[in-house]
Amino acid sequence: MAVGDLAAPMASPPNERNSFRVFGFEPNVWLGWAKPGSTWVWVLEPLDGGRRTRLVVRLTESYALPWAVVTAPLMELADFPMMRKELLGIRRRAEARAGERGVSP
Repeated sequence: MAVGDLAAPMASPPNERNSFRVFGFEPNVWLGWAKPGSTWVWVLEPLDGGRRTRLVVRLTESYALPWAVVTAPLMELADFPMMRKELLGIRRRAEARAGERGVSP
């Protein structure tokens, strides 16, 4: 992975308006993507002396008026269940890997 890489295509074919690109990262610490009007950052926070890890995800979106009155609520309603499903999937896979290594989640 490198800064500028396409990391989260939101459509096919991906383009600069519909896809996130890596703007920075530090392996095993944080990863940030951006597209016009949006940023998405993931941070890993060690807990319990490094025995556990918390994933913090922040997504920001800019909405243009006058369509923001309609698009913002729709995007927020759609984004919550999508993000929850995504994070639960990451949790399930991380806990399975921890179990494989004999580490308690």
